[in-house]
Amino acid sequence: MSDIDGATDAASGADQRPGSLPQDGPEPALPDEVDLEIIERLAEEEPANDAAPAHVYVQDTHSAARGTGFQPAIDQGPLARAPGDEPLVVDVVKGLAENIGRRLDSLQTLLERELRAEATRERVVDRLHTELQEYKQDFLWKVQRPIFIDLIQLHDDIGKLIDARAPADTGSAHAADIRGILEPIQTAIEDILYRQGVEPFAQEGTEFDPRKQRAVSTQTTDDPALNKRVAARLRKGFCSGDRLVRPEIVVVFTFRPVPAGRND
Repeated sequence: MSDIDGATDAASGADQRPGSLPQDGPEPALPDEVDLEIIERLAEEEPANDAAPAHVYVQDTHSAARGTGFQPAIDQGPLARAPGDEPLVVDVVKGLAENIGRRLDSLQTLLERELRAEATRERVVDRLHTELQEYKQDFLWKVQRPIFIDLIQLHDDIGKLIDARAPADTGSAHAADIRGILEPIQTAIEDILYRQGVEPFAQEGTEFDPRKQRAVSTQTTDDPALNKRVAARLRKGFCSGDRLVRPEIVVVFTFRPVPAGRND
Protein backbone atom coordinates (compact mmCIF):
# COMPACT_ATOMS: atom_id res chain seq x y z
CA MET A 1 0.00 0.00 0.00
CA SER A 2 2.78 2.47 0.78
CA ASP A 3 4.26 1.88 -2.63
CA ILE A 4 0.93 2.59 -4.33
CA ASP A 5 0.39 5.79 -2.33
CA GLY A 6 3.86 6.94 -3.13
CA ALA A 7 3.28 6.38 -6.86
CA THR A 8 0.01 8.31 -6.72
CA ASP A 9 1.66 11.23 -4.96
CA ALA A 10 4.43 11.22 -7.46
CA ALA A 11 1.94 11.34 -10.38
CA SER A 12 0.03 14.21 -8.81
CA GLY A 13 3.22 16.09 -8.29
CA ALA A 14 4.13 15.55 -11.95
CA ASP A 15 0.86 17.09 -13.15
CA GLN A 16 1.46 20.34 -11.23
CA ARG A 17 3.32 23.00 -13.05
CA PRO A 18 6.59 24.12 -11.63
CA GLY A 19 6.16 26.97 -9.27
CA SER A 20 2.35 26.48 -8.85
CA LEU A 21 0.83 26.25 -5.43
CA PRO A 22 -1.41 23.42 -4.40
CA GLN A 23 -5.16 24.31 -4.60
CA ASP A 24 -7.42 23.98 -1.61
CA GLY A 25 -11.13 23.02 -1.72
CA PRO A 26 -13.05 20.51 -3.91
CA GLU A 27 -11.61 19.33 -7.15
CA PRO A 28 -13.00 21.00 -10.34
CA ALA A 29 -15.67 18.98 -12.30
CA LEU A 30 -14.63 17.21 -15.43
CA PRO A 31 -16.16 18.34 -18.79
CA ASP A 32 -18.41 15.27 -19.02
CA GLU A 33 -19.78 15.93 -15.54
CA VAL A 34 -20.52 19.59 -16.45
CA ASP A 35 -22.48 18.54 -19.55
CA LEU A 36 -24.47 16.04 -17.54
CA GLU A 37 -25.42 18.68 -14.98
CA ILE A 38 -26.56 21.08 -17.74
CA ILE A 39 -28.72 18.39 -19.37
CA GLU A 40 -30.35 17.49 -16.06
CA ARG A 41 -31.07 21.14 -15.29
CA LEU A 42 -32.69 21.67 -18.72
CA ALA A 43 -34.78 18.51 -18.28
CA GLU A 44 -36.11 19.85 -14.99
CA GLU A 45 -37.02 23.23 -16.55
CA GLU A 46 -38.81 21.89 -19.72
CA PRO A 47 -41.96 20.48 -18.02
CA ALA A 48 -42.49 23.74 -16.21
CA ASN A 49 -42.17 25.67 -19.48
CA ASP A 50 -44.56 23.29 -21.32
CA ALA A 51 -47.19 23.45 -18.59
CA ALA A 52 -47.24 27.23 -18.47
CA PRO A 53 -49.16 28.62 -21.49
CA ALA A 54 -47.74 31.53 -23.32
CA HIS A 55 -49.51 34.70 -22.34
CA VAL A 56 -49.58 38.16 -23.66
CA TYR A 57 -50.87 41.05 -21.69
CA VAL A 58 -53.29 43.49 -23.19
CA GLN A 59 -54.61 46.54 -21.54
CA ASP A 60 -58.10 46.23 -20.08
CA THR A 61 -59.98 49.34 -19.10
CA HIS A 62 -62.15 47.42 -16.62
CA SER A 63 -59.10 45.95 -14.94
CA ALA A 64 -57.54 49.41 -14.86
CA ALA A 65 -60.56 50.63 -12.92
CA ARG A 66 -59.95 47.86 -10.37
CA GLY A 67 -56.33 48.88 -10.03
CA THR A 68 -54.69 46.56 -12.56
CA GLY A 69 -54.08 47.87 -16.06
CA PHE A 70 -53.35 44.52 -17.81
CA GLN A 71 -54.92 41.11 -17.98
CA PRO A 72 -53.43 37.94 -19.43
CA ALA A 73 -54.65 36.84 -22.87
CA ILE A 74 -53.96 33.58 -24.67
CA ASP A 75 -51.44 33.95 -27.43
CA GLN A 76 -53.24 33.38 -30.77
CA GLY A 77 -50.11 33.36 -32.87
CA PRO A 78 -49.95 35.03 -36.30
CA LEU A 79 -53.78 35.16 -36.59
CA ALA A 80 -54.16 37.45 -33.57
CA ARG A 81 -55.57 40.80 -34.63
CA ALA A 82 -57.14 43.80 -33.06
CA PRO A 83 -60.96 44.04 -32.92
CA GLY A 84 -60.97 46.82 -35.52
CA ASP A 85 -59.34 44.61 -38.20
CA GLU A 86 -62.49 42.54 -39.03
CA PRO A 87 -63.88 44.99 -41.67
CA LEU A 88 -60.52 45.11 -43.40
CA VAL A 89 -60.35 41.29 -43.61
CA VAL A 90 -63.92 41.12 -44.95
CA ASP A 91 -63.06 43.66 -47.65
CA VAL A 92 -60.00 41.66 -48.64
CA VAL A 93 -62.03 38.44 -48.86
CA LYS A 94 -64.71 40.18 -50.95
CA GLY A 95 -62.05 41.54 -53.27
CA LEU A 96 -60.54 38.11 -53.70
CA ALA A 97 -63.97 36.61 -54.41
CA GLU A 98 -64.71 39.25 -57.03
CA ASN A 99 -61.32 38.72 -58.64
CA ILE A 100 -61.84 34.95 -58.74
CA GLY A 101 -65.33 35.47 -60.19
CA ARG A 102 -63.97 37.69 -62.96
CA ARG A 103 -61.26 35.18 -63.78
CA LEU A 104 -63.80 32.34 -63.91
CA ASP A 105 -66.01 34.38 -66.23
CA SER A 106 -63.04 35.08 -68.48
CA LEU A 107 -62.11 31.40 -68.46
CA GLN A 108 -65.67 30.39 -69.36
CA THR A 109 -65.79 32.92 -72.19
CA LEU A 110 -62.47 31.65 -73.52
CA LEU A 111 -63.66 28.04 -73.30
CA GLU A 112 -66.90 28.82 -75.15
CA ARG A 113 -64.93 30.66 -77.85
CA GLU A 114 -62.61 27.70 -78.27
CA LEU A 115 -65.56 25.30 -78.49
CA ARG A 116 -67.18 27.42 -81.21
CA ALA A 117 -63.89 27.64 -83.07
CA GLU A 118 -63.42 23.86 -82.80
CA ALA A 119 -66.93 23.26 -84.16
CA THR A 120 -66.22 25.63 -87.05
CA ARG A 121 -62.95 23.85 -87.79
CA GLU A 122 -64.73 20.49 -87.80
CA ARG A 123 -67.35 21.77 -90.25
CA VAL A 124 -64.64 23.18 -92.51
CA VAL A 125 -62.70 19.91 -92.42
CA ASP A 126 -65.83 17.90 -93.18
CA ARG A 127 -66.71 20.18 -96.10
CA LEU A 128 -63.19 20.01 -97.46
CA HIS A 129 -63.20 16.23 -97.12
CA THR A 130 -66.52 16.01 -98.99
CA GLU A 131 -65.28 18.33 -101.71
CA LEU A 132 -62.07 16.34 -102.00
CA GLN A 133 -64.01 13.08 -102.39
CA GLU A 134 -66.28 14.65 -104.99
CA TYR A 135 -63.31 16.05 -106.85
CA LYS A 136 -61.62 12.67 -106.71
CA GLN A 137 -64.72 10.91 -108.03
CA ASP A 138 -65.23 13.53 -110.73
CA PHE A 139 -61.58 13.31 -111.73
CA LEU A 140 -61.70 9.52 -112.00
CA TRP A 141 -64.99 9.74 -113.85
CA LYS A 142 -63.61 12.20 -116.36
CA VAL A 143 -60.61 9.96 -116.96
CA GLN A 144 -62.51 6.67 -117.13
CA ARG A 145 -65.65 7.75 -119.02
CA PRO A 146 -63.96 8.01 -122.45
CA ILE A 147 -62.58 4.50 -121.97
CA PHE A 148 -66.01 3.19 -121.02
CA ILE A 149 -67.56 4.87 -124.07
CA ASP A 150 -65.01 3.24 -126.39
CA LEU A 151 -65.60 -0.20 -124.88
CA ILE A 152 -69.37 0.28 -125.17
CA GLN A 153 -68.96 1.34 -128.80
CA LEU A 154 -66.95 -1.83 -129.48
CA HIS A 155 -69.70 -3.79 -127.73
CA ASP A 156 -72.29 -2.16 -130.04
CA ASP A 157 -70.25 -2.82 -133.19
CA ILE A 158 -69.97 -6.51 -132.37
CA GLY A 159 -73.72 -6.56 -131.81
CA LYS A 160 -74.25 -4.97 -135.24
CA LEU A 161 -72.11 -7.65 -136.86
CA ILE A 162 -74.12 -10.36 -135.21
CA ASP A 163 -77.40 -8.76 -136.28
CA ALA A 164 -76.19 -8.18 -139.83
CA ARG A 165 -75.02 -11.76 -140.42
CA ALA A 166 -77.95 -13.46 -138.78
CA PRO A 167 -80.68 -12.71 -141.40
CA ALA A 168 -78.48 -13.62 -144.37
CA ASP A 169 -77.17 -16.89 -142.96
CA THR A 170 -80.18 -18.00 -140.94
CA GLY A 171 -79.96 -21.70 -140.22
CA SER A 172 -76.46 -22.12 -141.66
CA ALA A 173 -73.56 -23.61 -139.73
CA HIS A 174 -71.32 -20.72 -140.76
CA ALA A 175 -73.62 -18.15 -139.14
CA ALA A 176 -73.66 -20.21 -135.96
CA ASP A 177 -69.87 -20.31 -135.91
CA ILE A 178 -69.62 -16.54 -136.34
CA ARG A 179 -72.16 -15.95 -133.62
CA GLY A 180 -70.25 -18.35 -131.37
CA ILE A 181 -67.12 -16.28 -131.89
CA LEU A 182 -68.59 -12.79 -131.53
CA GLU A 183 -70.97 -13.30 -128.63
CA PRO A 184 -68.22 -14.39 -126.17
CA ILE A 185 -66.25 -11.25 -127.10
CA GLN A 186 -69.30 -9.13 -126.40
CA THR A 187 -69.79 -10.87 -123.05
CA ALA A 188 -66.10 -10.35 -122.18
CA ILE A 189 -66.48 -6.60 -122.78
CA GLU A 190 -69.48 -6.52 -120.46
CA ASP A 191 -67.39 -8.32 -117.81
CA ILE A 192 -64.60 -5.74 -118.15
CA LEU A 193 -67.09 -2.91 -117.69
CA TYR A 194 -68.73 -4.68 -114.76
CA ARG A 195 -65.40 -4.95 -112.92
CA GLN A 196 -65.09 -1.17 -113.23
CA GLY A 197 -68.56 -0.60 -111.81
CA VAL A 198 -70.38 -0.18 -115.14
CA GLU A 199 -73.41 -2.40 -115.69
CA PRO A 200 -75.76 -2.89 -118.66
CA PHE A 201 -79.48 -2.21 -118.20
CA ALA A 202 -82.76 -2.28 -120.09
CA GLN A 203 -85.49 0.10 -119.00
CA GLU A 204 -88.54 -1.71 -117.69
CA GLY A 205 -91.88 -1.22 -119.39
CA THR A 206 -92.68 0.09 -122.84
CA GLU A 207 -93.06 3.77 -121.91
CA PHE A 208 -90.29 5.83 -123.47
CA ASP A 209 -88.08 7.50 -120.84
CA PRO A 210 -85.92 10.25 -122.40
CA ARG A 211 -83.74 10.37 -119.26
CA LYS A 212 -82.43 6.81 -119.79
CA GLN A 213 -83.29 6.04 -123.39
CA ARG A 214 -82.31 7.47 -126.76
CA ALA A 215 -84.57 7.17 -129.78
CA VAL A 216 -82.52 6.76 -132.96
CA SER A 217 -85.56 6.26 -135.19
CA THR A 218 -89.34 6.30 -135.08
CA GLN A 219 -92.05 4.02 -136.31
CA THR A 220 -95.48 5.40 -137.22
CA THR A 221 -98.64 3.88 -135.85
CA ASP A 222 -102.33 4.61 -136.13
CA ASP A 223 -102.96 3.35 -132.62
CA PRO A 224 -102.96 6.28 -130.22
CA ALA A 225 -102.28 3.91 -127.32
CA LEU A 226 -98.85 3.09 -128.77
CA ASN A 227 -97.81 6.71 -129.13
CA LYS A 228 -94.40 7.29 -127.52
CA ARG A 229 -94.00 3.63 -126.72
CA VAL A 230 -90.85 1.62 -127.35
CA ALA A 231 -91.17 -0.23 -130.64
CA ALA A 232 -87.77 -2.00 -130.55
CA ARG A 233 -84.67 -2.16 -128.34
CA LEU A 234 -81.50 -1.92 -130.38
CA ARG A 235 -78.68 -1.61 -127.83
CA LYS A 236 -78.39 -1.95 -124.08
CA GLY A 237 -77.85 1.03 -121.84
CA PHE A 238 -74.92 1.28 -119.39
CA CYS A 239 -74.73 3.03 -116.02
CA SER A 240 -72.24 3.41 -113.19
CA GLY A 241 -74.19 3.67 -109.98
CA ASP A 242 -76.46 6.71 -110.36
CA ARG A 243 -74.50 8.01 -113.35
CA LEU A 244 -75.63 7.27 -116.87
CA VAL A 245 -72.74 6.23 -119.10
CA ARG A 246 -74.73 5.55 -122.26
CA PRO A 247 -78.54 5.53 -122.61
CA GLU A 248 -80.43 2.58 -124.03
CA ILE A 249 -80.84 2.78 -127.83
CA VAL A 250 -84.46 2.23 -128.88
CA VAL A 251 -87.03 2.81 -131.63
CA VAL A 252 -90.17 4.72 -130.63
CA PHE A 253 -93.71 4.64 -131.95
CA THR A 254 -95.24 7.89 -133.18
CA PHE A 255 -98.94 8.26 -133.72
CA ARG A 256 -100.13 9.28 -137.17
CA PRO A 257 -103.84 9.03 -137.86
CA VAL A 258 -104.99 7.41 -141.10
CA PRO A 259 -106.43 9.91 -143.60
CA ALA A 260 -110.20 9.73 -144.01
CA GLY A 261 -111.44 7.58 -146.89
CA ARG A 262 -108.24 5.51 -147.06
CA ASN A 263 -108.51 1.80 -146.52
CA ASP A 264 -105.43 -0.31 -145.87
